Amino acid sequence: MQSRSSTRSATPITHRNTRSHVQPPLKPWSPLSPKPSLLPLASASGRRRRRREATACCCSGLPLRRCKTAPCGFGCGVGGGVAGGGGRRAGSKLRRLVRSMAVAPPLPPAPARQLRRWKGSSPRPPPWLSSPFRRTRYLSRPAFAAGGRQDYSPSSGMGVSKTGAFRLGLYGNLNVQSSVQEWVDETKRLFFLRTTNSVRNNITNGTTPLRVGNLRHDPSEDIRSSNYPSLYNQRERGPSNSIVNRHVDTDLAKHRVMYQSAHAVPAPFSVVNNDIKPLNMLDGSKEEIPWHDSVTMESSLPKVSKSEKTLVVDKAIPDKKEHKRITRKVTPNFPDKASLSTESKNARKLLATIYDKVLVVDNVESARSVVKLLTTKYKGFIHACDTEVANIDVKEETPVGHGEVICFSICSGNSDGEADFGNGKTCIWVDVLDGGRDVLMEFAPFFEDPFIKKVWHNYSFDIHVIENCGIKVAGFHADTMHLARLWDSSRRTDGGYSLEGLTNDYRVMDAVLKDIPKTGKVSMKTIFGRKKVRKDGSEGKTISIEPVEKLQREDRELWICYSSLDSMSTLKLYESLKNKLEAKEWIFDDCPRGTMYDFYEEYWRPFGALLVKMETEGVLVDRAYLSEIEKAAVTERELAADKFRKWASKHCPDAKYMNVNSDNQIRQLFFGGIENRNKRGETWPQSKTFKVPNDEGIATEGKKTPKSRTIKLFTIVEDLKIDMFTPTGWPSVSGDVLRSLAGKIPTDHIYKIDDGQEFDEDGSSVELPEQDIEDTSPYGTAYEAFGGGKKGREACHAIAALCEVFSIDKLISGFIVPLQGDRISCKEGRIHCSLNINTETGRLSARTPNLQNQPALEKDRYKIRHAFVAAPGNTLIVADYGQLELRILAHLTNCKSMLEAFKAGGDFHSRTAMNMYQHVRDAVEEKKVLLEWHPQPGQDKPPVPLLKDAFGAERRKAKMLNFSIAYGKTAVGLSWDWKVSVREARDTLKLWYRDRKEVSAWQKKQKAFALEKCEVYTLLGRSRQFPNMTHAGPGQKGHVERAAINAPVQGSAADVAMCAMLEIERNARLKELGWRLLLQVHDEVILEGPTESAEEAKTIVVECMSKPFYGTNILKVDLAVDAKYAKSWYAAK
Repeated sequence: MQSRSSTRSATPITHRNTRSHVQPPLKPWSPLSPKPSLLPLASASGRRRRRREATACCCSGLPLRRCKTAPCGFGCGVGGGVAGGGGRRAGSKLRRLVRSMAVAPPLPPAPARQLRRWKGSSPRPPPWLSSPFRRTRYLSRPAFAAGGRQDYSPSSGMGVSKTGAFRLGLYGNLNVQSSVQEWVDETKRLFFLRTTNSVRNNITNGTTPLRVGNLRHDPSEDIRSSNYPSLYNQRERGPSNSIVNRHVDTDLAKHRVMYQSAHAVPAPFSVVNNDIKPLNMLDGSKEEIPWHDSVTMESSLPKVSKSEKTLVVDKAIPDKKEHKRITRKVTPNFPDKASLSTESKNARKLLATIYDKVLVVDNVESARSVVKLLTTKYKGFIHACDTEVANIDVKEETPVGHGEVICFSICSGNSDGEADFGNGKTCIWVDVLDGGRDVLMEFAPFFEDPFIKKVWHNYSFDIHVIENCGIKVAGFHADTMHLARLWDSSRRTDGGYSLEGLTNDYRVMDAVLKDIPKTGKVSMKTIFGRKKVRKDGSEGKTISIEPVEKLQREDRELWICYSSLDSMSTLKLYESLKNKLEAKEWIFDDCPRGTMYDFYEEYWRPFGALLVKMETEGVLVDRAYLSEIEKAAVTERELAADKFRKWASKHCPDAKYMNVNSDNQIRQLFFGGIENRNKRGETWPQSKTFKVPNDEGIATEGKKTPKSRTIKLFTIVEDLKIDMFTPTGWPSVSGDVLRSLAGKIPTDHIYKIDDGQEFDEDGSSVELPEQDIEDTSPYGTAYEAFGGGKKGREACHAIAALCEVFSIDKLISGFIVPLQGDRISCKEGRIHCSLNINTETGRLSARTPNLQNQPALEKDRYKIRHAFVAAPGNTLIVADYGQLELRILAHLTNCKSMLEAFKAGGDFHSRTAMNMYQHVRDAVEEKKVLLEWHPQPGQDKPPVPLLKDAFGAERRKAKMLNFSIAYGKTAVGLSWDWKVSVREARDTLKLWYRDRKEVSAWQKKQKAFALEKCEVYTLLGRSRQFPNMTHAGPGQKGHVERAAINAPVQGSAADVAMCAMLEIERNARLKELGWRLLLQVHDEVILEGPTESAEEAKTIVVECMSKPFYGTNILKVDLAVDAKYAKSWYAAK
């Protein structure tokens, strides 16, 4: 049987003297509202009512004689019966404290059982728990939502009841079961909250005078403390419209707290259409109103309801004041950035420790004083320099002519210690942002002095951006990136060769007797990166960083620490790497020559300066020519794509709309029904639908033309041979796969109007006759798969057209279009690529753009090299080494057969073919073919065919084998290249090694040395390191063995090319004539100079390259150099 008490209404009863008229709406509370007045009213009835209320516990609302709860957790001293006590003195102190607070006093929610007792009984419940109030003296307390909380329930008094009267919990973080200490702690938190918000509002209103920079910190913390980096950034906090507001004028409140954190205070307000509006507390509501929960500044972002329910007057019934409920979409206004991560806070704390070591220079007077010290007292020191640059995309743009220096730092030191610029300042930070160009120019004497030693990390970038300002930098002493590569050329992990990766690696920095954790660079992402906030207020995964100029203005102190650390870390890195290189012996030609730091000073230091000089010069590009060949390339690409689509549509009608660049659509045509190699049982479907652009404008009658349409593709061939798969296990449709299907189809066959048709003289097409006997050798595997004959030919031609699409796309996107961009060139039209020593062998690489990756001459169908031209009145000299790697191999192995072949001259690959194949040797001995032919006056062609023409297949195989041996390829790799069995490839290798036993012996020696010493050496004594092979598997060991053969050959070739460039740069006559180096591409160098001295300059260049080692050649074989001069790169090849 249900008890009577359980069926009672939970609606709180109002006072029996409540007036009948409707009271005015209650004013909600906010931290900005006036302090609540708790003074007694003047009337006698007011005094009597106040005396009655004073006899009730402020926690439970019961008369003192009936309250059996614990003492009031707030310390009022009137909470009851057994444990009560504390008197009026404690309560009066508390009331004074409450009156000074901008938040509600701590009143716990009244349980439903207490509300039932109040119904029809006396004394009545506290006024703020009954509605409507008889008097407006008591302001409504702020409501704290309990939705989603475990302690929330309809009977807890923490929401709107279903019967219309409302009961609001005042402390959303507590309930009636909370302990006394919890209530005290919550009170302290709210007091701190009131203080913090008050100071923030004073800052916003401008009533608190603060120094520059104080607005960026939490006012509750001391900005001079060691915890400075963990302070909140006031300017970065997004404006919050979810605020507690005691003002009737919500617009005023919105302006006064616009910088208040969204996490800081409870929020009984919502945002509708970007406006602050208090939530309505509805009587008679049958639904509960969503309330924002109370969170602290350190809590996660609050969850905001996506809609708001309010009552408005129904204008459709003007005579009756009918109300209707409407729902409006709520637009929450969260901060753009989330709070800092723990890693970022810790990094900021550590970074702040260097601030006292930095001298800030931001005016001309202080700049002059500092420059005087740098150029006099500290002139003999090592000066590590670093810049911070704005307005540049380092991945896409060249620093020559791009970027703006906003600040730079200099850290100076020598063997005795660091420089002191006053008060223990060891580093200089110079602000050149916002009109600081004059400050930068004051440092011109320092940067331009060639006797002041300067150290950089990635020297080429910094020097270009400084020279953009009109300062010619001199005194290059070292690039720590080059030093690190010289010490360890195979560093791939732990951050590679970045300043952060190197300075935070103990193995790199252990040679510096300093506190290593404080010298390591910290990335900008760690310090300034913040996760973006999603629309629902949760943290996203994307980390964004503000522009550097904004960071310098708004996070000035932290930015000073971050940017100054770059030069500090560079100096420590230089000292450590210098010590390591000095401890490493330099062996040249089996004789000690000093240390590897001596090698750097002799070769790589001048080479680094030369590379920067070449980058500054750049190469002139004919953009008009590039524009013309782009039009031709696009036209041919469309013709080839249309040819393939037309053929494919014969087998699959929707193929005429397909995207020929889609791997999935091509795979659908050729490899439907094929099982996934990685996942057994999963097959590619026989048919599939795809969405493609609606370029034809196909639309249903009466409807708008859609932007895309759906096509259905199905497999058009069965049982194609599959040799290559993607990493995901599906058949590959790469260019190599498609070329194996098509075969070697001449290019002129691809651009016919149709398969099997040609043009006659008047332009009409004529059907090609069927051939009784046809040579099918040029065709690929698609010929048989499509039935041979005419259908097979059509398939091969169509697939060859698809291959042409890929080839043309590569030329357009990789060469033709990028070379016309403004990001890689300057106003004069010269391209300035970045040249770097960043390969394991010491070869140069290029980027923005990669001019090292020009198409081979035989594949350069649009003659892209024609676009690289000389300036008016000038000429280009292009000089290239002939078979440099093979000559290096002959020298290193001391192979008698190879040395004799090079000494005899002629075509080395033809001689190799003759020695490998007996029938070729017999033809040469019987004089049926010639190894080479030197035409005499009046002779147009040789008397008999040349070997490379008569035995082209044998020569191509010999050429591939020559370079494969130099690169360390095995029989397995050759079998893949030649599409033959491993046994056949091994037999061919035996033929090559038959007359070159010295090469085989040298290779075995190199492999053993690499496995034992974990390194190999180049011609000049540079080393390439390998990991320890003690516990390595067969695959890793095989990779090291191949690299042990390849690295000395490739690295020695890089040494020869470097020495040749230095020899050209040192030549006084070339400088006098006005010739300068522009570019190096593999074994080829390009120079530009006056046309009238081209012949003389070419002779000098050939001499320098033939004898690159200070005018001599230390190799056992001559170095062949082929040089020409012309107006363009292509013409000089």
